Amino acid sequence: MTSRLSTRAVTDALRDALALVLPVECAGCGGTGRVLCPACRLLVVADVHRADRDGMPVHCALDYGGVAQRVIGAFKDGGRPTLASALGPVLREAVLAAIVAAGPGATGPASPDVRGLEIVAVPSSRSAYRRRGFSPVGAMLRSGGLRASPVLRVVGEHADQAGLGREERGANVAGGLTVRRGLVGGPHPLSGRRFVVVDDILTTGSTMREAVRAVRAGGGTVVGCAALAETRLRGRRG
Repeated sequence: MTSRLSTRAVTDALRDALALVLPVECAGCGGTGRVLCPACRLLVVADVHRADRDGMPVHCALDYGGVAQRVIGAFKDGGRPTLASALGPVLREAVLAAIVAAGPGATGPASPDVRGLEIVAVPSSRSAYRRRGFSPVGAMLRSGGLRASPVLRVVGEHADQAGLGREERGANVAGGLTVRRGLVGGPHPLSGRRFVVVDDILTTGSTMREAVRAVRAGGGTVVGCAALAETRLRGRRG
């Protein structure tokens, strides 16, 4: 424990020293000195809850609002990819909750034994990947000590989901994901494989549903879904 505290103290001192040379702003509050200040870091802690989208349960670690929304925005589109180190462990908690909720039948004799269970990250569109230079979900999973199986790919180009209504979102992503080329197994290359589907932000659930559909179309079994944050829909809790 002492060693851990000493390491943290040295790390904090180095961050403070670096901030004097290369001033940075906190992604959560805009304060100077840290990429994510201690106060904001405490507001980006997993508080996993189960959301429901038309009968599809999704375990989410955060509510998409306030500091969490600003930090996620800075990570995805604000040029702050290093924030994956703060968000990855948060997403991990949602993934583990989805696995536990799936029960022993999904993971083996004793839940949460995850042997043989795979994680599939909802892939970024080609344009989003070119713009960011990385895949947000994949980066967070790696920072959380998890690895995604690259089984899905985007088909064609699709409009940004932001600003679209429920029906528009569904139509925008319909048929937009499929199993990657090169996987063996004929028309059902994922047969016998079990997955947890993971995305960054859950709004209407259309993107998550499309990923679930694509996995099942490839013969795979989806045992659960997880997301970093949920955008609460009007008049709905969970």
